[in-house]
Amino acid sequence: MGTALIVLMAQAALPLATPAIPASPASPTTPATLAGLDSCADLDGLDSQRKSRADLHIGALDLATIADIGRSDPYESPSPFGLSPDGRQIAFVVRRADPHTNTFCQKLMVMPVDAQRALPRVLDRGGAFIRDTFQLRNFPAIAAGYARVITPKWSPDGRTIAFLKRVNEQTQVWGVQTIGKAAARPLTALPEDVDDFAWTPDGARIVTASRPALGKASARIAEEARSGFVFDDRFSPQFSDRPLPTGPMPVVYRVSKLDGAIRDATAQEVALVTRSNADAGKLAIPAGAMGFTLSSAGAAAWIESTAPARLIAPTKLVMRMPGGSVLTCSTATCDGARHLWWSADGRVLYTLQKTGWGQSQTAVLRWQIGASKPELVLVTQDALIGCALQALHLVCAREGATQPRRLVSIDLVTGHERTIFDPNPAWGSFHHATVQRLRFRNAYGVQSYADLVTPPGHKSGEKHPLVVVQYGSDGFLRGGTGDEVPVAVLAANGFAVLSFARPDFPAWVMEATSERDLRTRNRTDWLDRRSVQSSLEMAVARAIATGTVDAQRMGISGFSDGTSTTQWALINSALFKVASLGACCEDIMSYPLAAGPFFERFGRDMGYRFFEEDAPAFWKPMSLVLNADKVDVPILIQTGDSEYEAGLDVVSAFRKRGKAVELIVLDNEPHFKWQPAHRLAIYARAVDWFRFWLLAKMDCSPAKQVQYERWKAMRGAPDPTVLRCD
Repeated sequence: MGTALIVLMAQAALPLATPAIPASPASPTTPATLAGLDSCADLDGLDSQRKSRADLHIGALDLATIADIGRSDPYESPSPFGLSPDGRQIAFVVRRADPHTNTFCQKLMVMPVDAQRALPRVLDRGGAFIRDTFQLRNFPAIAAGYARVITPKWSPDGRTIAFLKRVNEQTQVWGVQTIGKAAARPLTALPEDVDDFAWTPDGARIVTASRPALGKASARIAEEARSGFVFDDRFSPQFSDRPLPTGPMPVVYRVSKLDGAIRDATAQEVALVTRSNADAGKLAIPAGAMGFTLSSAGAAAWIESTAPARLIAPTKLVMRMPGGSVLTCSTATCDGARHLWWSADGRVLYTLQKTGWGQSQTAVLRWQIGASKPELVLVTQDALIGCALQALHLVCAREGATQPRRLVSIDLVTGHERTIFDPNPAWGSFHHATVQRLRFRNAYGVQSYADLVTPPGHKSGEKHPLVVVQYGSDGFLRGGTGDEVPVAVLAANGFAVLSFARPDFPAWVMEATSERDLRTRNRTDWLDRRSVQSSLEMAVARAIATGTVDAQRMGISGFSDGTSTTQWALINSALFKVASLGACCEDIMSYPLAAGPFFERFGRDMGYRFFEEDAPAFWKPMSLVLNADKVDVPILIQTGDSEYEAGLDVVSAFRKRGKAVELIVLDNEPHFKWQPAHRLAIYARAVDWFRFWLLAKMDCSPAKQVQYERWKAMRGAPDPTVLRCD
């Protein structure tokens, strides 16, 4: 199952997302990045400082200030870089968080692709963090906490690079010359934010995609505020205390001349932004086919489902020869293809795919015209992101379990890699943990995997307390989904970490023919939760079997769908002694109320029971509220102010019974937290929490005295445990 389906499922299961755009007025603590301020001066010397440090253990600040290109997670997203028209140069935006000022440093850089030891040139710096948007249920534009990918786009003559930049709370297309020292300037001046854009072939105009209806909907809501709001499907209390924009928000395409004139785009100009291919329609490829690409020699290729009636199914790779004959690769060799490219001469098709056990690997395939099937160029556990074809090389962002993202060039003949640019050159100087991949089938026959991370300097025979981090384990093991529980920092503090990858759905669920059918099957007797728990128990058992884990000192963390996994594990097993959540909770009362009336109906449609007489019986296997007497595990909840209401029933039930629970509410934060100061605080508090409960250790600095007084009170008296400062 692809990442998109995992995310879809998580969003359907947990209405824990983000405020819709436009958001409610910012609080006084809103970061300066909203105004587009530049924080680069404070971070420029960070890598040289790291190289000169005596302490080479990874700390929370080190992880919180990693330089990123594109999104900070390894999942499917647009390419974060742009190749010049001649393929000789590459442009990209490097973003680094500054927790101390709660701002971001962002730099537009350009450098040669092939030059050895070349350094990038900085063409522009500054601009605010641009939050991406997505659709959730009846809300068409939810503002995410993760970054929108800024893809630099070269003018056809290669003299100007255009890119999205946010200044003074407006996102517009900016441009900067590639030669000379002229400052970047806005190329568009639309009254609303620009979502995407493209150059016209003559390089004299910019075609933009935007949604002006969002602003109009917000204006209508503001007018309605004068007389009061009707509590209806526009409300989701966990997001906002006022209605959110709903209904169609069509994308409008316009053309901006560089002299400022604006007009509507033609169909041909719209195709430049949407990247639609008229040749696909001419060849009558099957409905639902993906990744269509046409070669210079007249051959075509696309990705097709092997079972079109199903919502989720394996895929096959199809190649149509210039003469019309068709070759199909429908074996496991070609399942999971994501992206296709033709060589310049149109004789070779290159494919990037997710493959291997539980689709835990990334592969590059080469399929020559005339060959019966593709051949393997490269297979790796690393994540390859935003790849683009450059002659006989694939230029990608690549990251591994202990290696943050860097730009590389992969030889499509040998599979060998060459680093183009590493935005974190000092990272290799640190002491790194050891990572071992565990593979197994769960009780439902689903392929599953997890990565066991053992601390730097681990010695044979040592047993470490374990923390489970969820719910993906691809690419760089930073902080799990949501980036909240710092894997490397826990390892540096003596913990083993089990980075647990959520398994695909059971076979019966995978036969679903619609999203409604999928949700209903998953909710039947909580089948999906039982399957995930089976994989989790097997992963933990295999970690213990390595001899490196202390089975009596294990904790678990979770965020979004991982919250649900944690709930089920605490109720239906006795594995874990402590838990940390980035959002709370999928439960009987606050969960539907906080999500609003539309979600209440949506949830019933997928099999939930809300407020009916049989609701307690339905929720009993899953509800922390109904199992508060049974669950005696300290729980830390660090959640945004947009969604903390969804867990208030759980917090109240635990507090009423004297159970250890801590709720931290983070100001001006959506589901995925985005503020640098909060990221650092979340990291540090999660590590402190697990050290306190599993190692009986405290950071006794004066700044944390109040925190530990609360936590010591949760232990109760008399407490035989000897707490130590370090």
